[in-house]
Amino acid sequence: MFTKIVVAWDGAEHAEAALRWALARPSDEPVELVHVIPGADQSSEYLRATGDLPEARIELMDRAEAVRRDHPGRTITTETLHGRPERELGARLAHDVLVVVGTSSHGRESAWTLGARLAAHRTRGSVAVIPLDWDAAERRTVVVGVDGSVESMAAVRVGVEEARRTGDELQLVHAWVVPTSWNSAYVEYLGDVQLMEDMRRDVLDEALEYARSLDAQPSGRLEQGGPAPILAEASRTARVVVVGSHATGGMARFLLGSVSHDVLLEAAGPVIVVSDNE
Repeated sequence: MFTKIVVAWDGAEHAEAALRWALARPSDEPVELVHVIPGADQSSEYLRATGDLPEARIELMDRAEAVRRDHPGRTITTETLHGRPERELGARLAHDVLVVVGTSSHGRESAWTLGARLAAHRTRGSVAVIPLDWDAAERRTVVVGVDGSVESMAAVRVGVEEARRTGDELQLVHAWVVPTSWNSAYVEYLGDVQLMEDMRRDVLDEALEYARSLDAQPSGRLEQGGPAPILAEASRTARVVVVGSHATGGMARFLLGSVSHDVLLEAAGPVIVVSDNE
């Protein structure tokens, strides 16, 4: 699924958490550490032409060398450049590239932090957002949130591959809520809820069948409740939670919101947000 991992780097604690997670994945994809220094655009070619290696570049090279010593045989590359982190890292998003970022410096996401903005990017690709203390708990199970959309099927594909790499159980979760506008008589209400639950179970069954077609052996959970809180709760013990993005990009994402965005804000563990990548 992924042929390259790009880790957003700035030397801070949250970047170290993202790097630890990337290196802990049981895989051998090359890892690129990218340090985008906010400011006027200055390419790597500019730095080479002037012969000026800023302190940030030297620190990045030293960190990469330490990673190579600890992970012999793993391909580690680096790049330092000036510009906007969202733009430069967003340009690296592709169907076979996983961009990994840490949470904000205070350990919690907001609508405007880098991980949330990248997850809203228009480009097809996948973004992993890693909390500071993601490795504080014993983590098992790859959890995928499904809702019957094309985007959630893309998340299933990523989840299948992640579970295959780790050997963990793959669990598909479909959560739903009873519309607040329903105000029919009690007996009719119960019948409506049962009908809705049957329809929702069909959504889950379709996702399970799709995962099985990819040679996976998933389990399924049908939950009544808000999808974001339920998936965020699952993130406390899951190795990773995978969700599809319905974002249209730009300001619309933050004004309209989405389940994937809310999961990022509330998650206690690693989350991968997937845009349709087929």
